[in-house]
Amino acid sequence: MCGIFGYFSFDNKKVNCARFEQSLQTIVHRGPNFQKSLFLEDDSIALGHVRLSIIDLTDEANQPMAVDKYQVIYNGEIYNYIELKNELSEKGYTFNTRSDTEVLVKAYDCWGEDCVSKFNGMWAFAIYDTVGKTTFCSRDRFGVKPFNYYLDDDKFIFSSEIKVILAYDSNLRKPNYNSIAVYCREAGGSSHETWFENINRLLPGHNLVVKQNKVSIYRYYHYQNKQRDISLDEAKKEFQEIFIDATKLRMRSDVPVGVTLSGGHDSTSVVASVRQFNNDPINSYTAQFPGFKNDEFSTAEKTNQHYKLDGNPVVIDLEKDYVASLSKIIYHLESGHSSDAIMPLWRIYDQAKKKVTVVLEGQGADELLAGYIHAFAPFYLLEKLKKFQFGLFFKSLKQLSKNYSVKTMMLMCLRLMLPTYLRSLVRVVFIKNEGILEGKLRDFEYRHKPKCDSESVLLRELQRSHQMGLVNLLHYGDAISMAFSLESRLPFMDYRLVEFAMSLPEDYFIANGKGKYIQREALKHILPDYINDEHKKLGFPTPTNKFFAENKEMLKEILLDERTKKRNIFNMKKLEKYIHSDLDNALNRGGFLFRVLSVELWFRLFIDEKNSA
Repeated sequence: MCGIFGYFSFDNKKVNCARFEQSLQTIVHRGPNFQKSLFLEDDSIALGHVRLSIIDLTDEANQPMAVDKYQVIYNGEIYNYIELKNELSEKGYTFNTRSDTEVLVKAYDCWGEDCVSKFNGMWAFAIYDTVGKTTFCSRDRFGVKPFNYYLDDDKFIFSSEIKVILAYDSNLRKPNYNSIAVYCREAGGSSHETWFENINRLLPGHNLVVKQNKVSIYRYYHYQNKQRDISLDEAKKEFQEIFIDATKLRMRSDVPVGVTLSGGHDSTSVVASVRQFNNDPINSYTAQFPGFKNDEFSTAEKTNQHYKLDGNPVVIDLEKDYVASLSKIIYHLESGHSSDAIMPLWRIYDQAKKKVTVVLEGQGADELLAGYIHAFAPFYLLEKLKKFQFGLFFKSLKQLSKNYSVKTMMLMCLRLMLPTYLRSLVRVVFIKNEGILEGKLRDFEYRHKPKCDSESVLLRELQRSHQMGLVNLLHYGDAISMAFSLESRLPFMDYRLVEFAMSLPEDYFIANGKGKYIQREALKHILPDYINDEHKKLGFPTPTNKFFAENKEMLKEILLDERTKKRNIFNMKKLEKYIHSDLDNALNRGGFLFRVLSVELWFRLFIDEKNSA
């Protein structure tokens, strides 16, 4: 797990080497163990790397790494590197290190650009062929690791974090108002666009090739779209085997590994899987909100005792340095984020870093296995109607209505299916926040529409969620963990599990009024009943509405400030009225204000100030 930074000049101008090396230091938090810049082709190419040592801690594994005719900078982990190393050894390849970096490069030498189909892991890398004068870049299938880039006729710049590009060229500090406008309305963050004009993301599952000063991008990974005829018993067995192996691969490390633990199904599934092959002491980290009705610590503490984990409660006090903490988070995100859950996660990582360097987490299960039942259940019911399975439709509706509001489920479904102009109407009439956004935030366009080809209505929605909302969550997971030099590993993002899930019948996702049915059934023999029988999906609940309702003066001090007013992107009268409204209510007005506050802090960090820190 590291940080990468590269610069390719197309007009034979030399890279400013001193500035490049200085800029690299802005992402040293991603790699505190070693930093190096390499200049090639008469200084027209620069490759920079900061290293967080996880596998093979020796100096020989540092980067940029020369492997035969190649130079590589790489961020991530290829978890099946041992198996690939054995396969390559049988083909005659020899190795000088124990690192997965060397395996990655020799896999490219052996299989070419198709090497990525052999990788089980998370990655963003660039391999420069010093003989062929070509560069091969890739981002992992689902976007766990970031790859940002700027491209014009003269140059190609890429990096793990945008701030290093801005440090090299401050002229690129220009807001992308379209991305910001989309975020304010629907908290999006999965597009190829960033919050900076002309700085883009390489989308998940895409490769990028630089050859003869030309850049080409293509998609190499596509989701499974054919459903299998498989019995439930066979599916349970296969799910269990894949998931436990995915967890086992992600325990490969030469540094201490811990887990983040909530009171929910997913993080507990990770812990339960670890205990199938590992009984070593393991530290767990859980957010604790004293006095909050949805606090999950008491459940997590039972899980700590059940699996003999060394529990570390992290008491969350939102009152403590809220704006300062959020500013630091936004600096590392380089954008806003959809969820206020980012605040407790920031503090969890801060504590975890004191004892571990790697954390296993349960991210990715809900989008893959229909965990957000209020959002996915309507699509399941539509599938039953589509197939004329009326008996199953009414039975499922009755079961779901025992635990969830049918009205809420249908409204969520409509929200996802409605065209843009009707969603805007909902914000005007019901949530009453659309009129707050004006000036350059008034007009916007959704520019990322992922392709979802499954014949199943439910599976199409799961694929859409996997390519949109989840990518946003992965972005903040990477940025915030790396802010503390921590590597976050996600067993539910194993591509074998994703492909397996996308081939299953709809009835293996939602049954008996619960989501994630296949996960519950496959792992129930290793999970305690109090976890497996729980039906409510809380996400990562935080008392933000209540906090903002009690801290309106703090909101007013920042959001009604002259600096904010001069931006001409918020209607100040309507914003003031909104702040004074009932924030602690079901409309989650606090969530909208969290986004508006994030936008203002982002402008202060990246646009107002030339030297953010």
